[in-house]
Amino acid sequence: MQNPSARRPLLLALLLASSACSESESETTATPPPPPDDPSLSLHQRFADYFPIGAAVDAGSITTHSDLLAPHFNSIAAENEMKFDALHPSEDTFQYDTADSIVTFAQQNSMAVRGHALIWHRQVPAWVFQSSDGADVTPDELLARMQRHITEVITHFRGKVGVWDVVNEAIMNDGAYRTGDETEPDQQSKWYAILGERYIAEAFRFAHAADPDAKLFYNDYYDYLPAKHQAIHDMLKGLLDQGVPVHGVGMQCHLNIAPSSDPAHQSYQQTVENLEAAIELYASLGLEVQVTEMDMSLYIGGQTYDESNFYTPETFTDAVQEQQADRYGVFFDLFRKHADAITSVTFWGVADDNTWLSEFSSGRQDFPLLFDVNHQPKKAYYRVRTF
Repeated sequence: MQNPSARRPLLLALLLASSACSESESETTATPPPPPDDPSLSLHQRFADYFPIGAAVDAGSITTHSDLLAPHFNSIAAENEMKFDALHPSEDTFQYDTADSIVTFAQQNSMAVRGHALIWHRQVPAWVFQSSDGADVTPDELLARMQRHITEVITHFRGKVGVWDVVNEAIMNDGAYRTGDETEPDQQSKWYAILGERYIAEAFRFAHAADPDAKLFYNDYYDYLPAKHQAIHDMLKGLLDQGVPVHGVGMQCHLNIAPSSDPAHQSYQQTVENLEAAIELYASLGLEVQVTEMDMSLYIGGQTYDESNFYTPETFTDAVQEQQADRYGVFFDLFRKHADAITSVTFWGVADDNTWLSEFSSGRQDFPLLFDVNHQPKKAYYRVRTF
């Protein structure tokens, strides 16, 4: 038998050769680092290898915020101008002038357009659900009115609007369907009360018939709640199993500068991990995922605020800006990680001088976006584009 000690130099040489080979293969197959940030790139140009960057606009902001919209965003959505009450205020009246001006602005600036939203439980004119005697319409009558609305609206914008939020916010926080029996009147769904859950499938079918080339999305909020994102997954799987044409899920992503410290408050579960679970769950169905209404409120859920501690431009300090930037950063890190599934990220607004979060009756200001009240980039702007 050969002396084992005589074999050691040969074994050592083989191990060293194997190690060198492995290191060489590792260097060859390693993922290259992302390119450094080029300040000459606009926001959407910085994310060109990941996903389009959008903003929600209104009839005024396409003019007042064009200095930011034109260079930094390559997709827009109308905040309210394409909702039912805006486009179809009475049974035989469709009005498109304001929405058309938004679409024209998008075309002039080479922007995609997201249509928001065809069927929602809010901002629906009363006539939709009422017969001539004031009673609820029959299911067949409501279905016909839904079909007419969806068909005429999508046909009007066909070839100009490539993505539609067909149904918005049909699921409650606990995972149940939103019905006509919710405690708060503005949370009740007359669509469900009259048609039941089938209104969702029918809305998608009507939309697909009107424009077979459009991408059709289901859109909702609080996707970080496990019960809710599981229920959305199950609902969409059921629709897909029936052959209903659904192409994607919109996650609104109205977020806060920190999760709530109160376990009973919904935003206690507002974590990167929970939102990642939702993305992976939706993507497992083969659906696109889009972030549709992102902003980052300075106010934390479950805490009490009054005029004495409302934020102002003076109290929105560098330290608070840093906190907001870090919070934005971790979610954008998540979105880039899942760029294979995420096909668009849209902010709900353009700059802090025009945000729905500053329009409540309390009068409190909020500063939730990447650009400040003077249209200057904030710390959050630099954080999301630094990778």
